[in-house]
Amino acid sequence: GKLKITPSSGGLATALYSFLENEKTTSDQFGSYYWIGVADIPKKKFERASSADQLVENNLVLHPIFLEGRCHDLFYNGFCNSVLWPLFHYFPSYVIYDQHFFDAYKTANNILADQIAELYSPGDVIWIHDYHFMLAPKLLRERLPNATIGFFLHVPFPSFELFRIQPKKWRLEILEGLLGADVVGFHTADYVHHFNESVFRMITQQKRYGLKPYERGVLVKEFPISIDYGKFQNASNQPVIKREVKKIRNRFGNCKLLLSVDRLDYTKAIINRLESFELFLSKNPDYKEKVTYLLLLVPTRDGVLKYRENKKEVEMLISRINGTYGLLSWTPIIYQYKSLDFKKLVTLYSAADIALVVPVRDGMNLVAKEYIASRSTLSGVLILSETAGCANELRDAILVNPNDRHEVAESILQALQQPMSEQRIRINKMQSHLKRYDIRRWATEFIQKLSTDLVEVINDHS
Repeated sequence: GKLKITPSSGGLATALYSFLENEKTTSDQFGSYYWIGVADIPKKKFERASSADQLVENNLVLHPIFLEGRCHDLFYNGFCNSVLWPLFHYFPSYVIYDQHFFDAYKTANNILADQIAELYSPGDVIWIHDYHFMLAPKLLRERLPNATIGFFLHVPFPSFELFRIQPKKWRLEILEGLLGADVVGFHTADYVHHFNESVFRMITQQKRYGLKPYERGVLVKEFPISIDYGKFQNASNQPVIKREVKKIRNRFGNCKLLLSVDRLDYTKAIINRLESFELFLSKNPDYKEKVTYLLLLVPTRDGVLKYRENKKEVEMLISRINGTYGLLSWTPIIYQYKSLDFKKLVTLYSAADIALVVPVRDGMNLVAKEYIASRSTLSGVLILSETAGCANELRDAILVNPNDRHEVAESILQALQQPMSEQRIRINKMQSHLKRYDIRRWATEFIQKLSTDLVEVINDHS
């Protein structure tokens, strides 16, 4: 009967919350920040538990909007995660083309735009995030012609050939929706290129004299999101964390610890990496009882069939590998299906000798950055997918193709044999980058671009 507010474990919420926590301590205007988003509970249930339309958590005003029953399901599980998520992550065969999904998506975006317009005061800056609300910038522009509007996409933007698979009406409304913003941000230059190409080939070529967004000017740029480096580095040095790390290391003795932390999502290639670890065990019998794989999977989107199927397949494969290679004294894979709080997460990052971060496709992937930031001892090895957005920055990781099981298996052996001197050099280089470009710099650069008059018109030469 009471409301308990819990921040999401996703990268968007984690990154922005870290930035806003810093703003709270350095800015006397922090109370002016609003966080507006879809509530996970029905409006009636919310009203029974709270007498306020808005909630305040650590001086951040949370304003929930409500999508009732079927609309919420069609919007979130439907268009967002059965159309946009698989399509933008290069799983076109998983897409379900249902007009009811898109209708609910438009409804949700209109409700959001109405709520923002109601709260808006002249001079406010509006920053819209992620694929759930790609129609919202244009809808807000129609309601608030002079507003300052930014949009940031936290997932990949697919190539033109993939994006055009959508029905024509859907894809045009999405592009025109995004062009309602003053600044449209992506993680990498590749995503910027894909977006510009889609705009050019689907809109500019068709309407040579352009649309209103072109006349106003839209800056499209890469802003690679990062983490609160200091928060992870400082936590890893806390005595309480070090004591917990020592307990874990004592439990496993000389056994090397291989760690993965992911949402249980098919884009994370969990099956591929499990089969790669199995291949490693079969090709390197000398490492039996010398390596343990800690696999932490965070629950997500249980309402989507593909996620339930993926979970079942993952758990069957873990059972088979443990049954084949395990001994009474040694379990090759330790699997947990739950969320961990910040301290426990940093403890695992600090205890693990190797982090295996090999999604088949990822907008950025902050787990890789969090692991590097937590290595206060300057030891450890990061095995990273070359198709993750952060691979452009963390070049000193061992980069692999997540679809090549033999390469991933060989990278595990390479990581286990990497000399400590080389580990220190690689970790130090990656930490230096993360220290320079942290979450505050990411957010500050975006807001600065949004606040200036410098805009780049998308035109034929894009």
